Amino acid sequence: MPKTSYLEKNFESSHYNKVRPSYPQSLVNEVLAFHRGPDRNLVDVGCGTGKATFLFEPYFENITGIDPSSAMLSIAEKEKAERKLGDNVKFINALGEDLSSIESGTVDMVISAEAIHWCNLDKLFQQVTSVLRRDGTFAFWFYIQPVFVDFTPEASNVYYKYCWSKDYMGKYLDENQREVLLNYGGEMLRSLLPEIFKDVEVSIYNPSDPDTSTVTAEENKFLWRTTITLTQLKQFVKSWSIYASWIRDHPGESDIADIFIDEMKEACHCDNLDLPLNVEWSTFYYLCRKKD
Repeated sequence: MPKTSYLEKNFESSHYNKVRPSYPQSLVNEVLAFHRGPDRNLVDVGCGTGKATFLFEPYFENITGIDPSSAMLSIAEKEKAERKLGDNVKFINALGEDLSSIESGTVDMVISAEAIHWCNLDKLFQQVTSVLRRDGTFAFWFYIQPVFVDFTPEASNVYYKYCWSKDYMGKYLDENQREVLLNYGGEMLRSLLPEIFKDVEVSIYNPSDPDTSTVTAEENKFLWRTTITLTQLKQFVKSWSIYASWIRDHPGESDIADIFIDEMKEACHCDNLDLPLNVEWSTFYYLCRKKD
């Protein structure tokens, strides 16, 4: 697993849980519609604070979330208690590619939300096929970058500069992570999946593509058009592992999130940090089944 600040004991997991968005019910429905057969056992790889885990809880008898961050799992356990859920929902502190605690062939569905880029994909896929029953479902998805639709590309370019470029926070992403995140899974993933799984379906939404302007939620189940203020964007940035890594390595310097937002204000011609700005997110999801 690549080095990440998410594993540090002082990582602000409660802030992460507060500001990270959930996922649309339309995406959940799409995954469930793809699924065949029983819906007894689900495993959520890299579950974090349980954002996706709890979305799928109503549809399965038993849910297991796996994550290497004890701080994240403590928030998930609190959420479980607040929801008054029973022993059918449990969380395990382990690497995402370590599913050794799960009995082989017993899982109906494995999901992973915004997480597989932290895993060794070869190991992860082998582990997933081991625990899945025949025809079991493997589904994973990401939201990547917002496009500020009412402004010139300059705003999105500023976002890219601080998030992805190696001059700033992007330097904390390794090449495999960059490939997965910037290329909608990447060529390695797209070539590897069909070797191990069947019925592979891929859905990509790129709001910068002019052909997507008329796409509807009926056509793309992970179509995410929303609003965000620069205040909310700043808090979102502060939930990133790469932000925490930057702050750790640059003590005494100006907060990189403040610098980022100052440039965004100029790019958006917006001095009001609480003005809702229209955004569309780049998203993708993969659905597949275990081979016979």
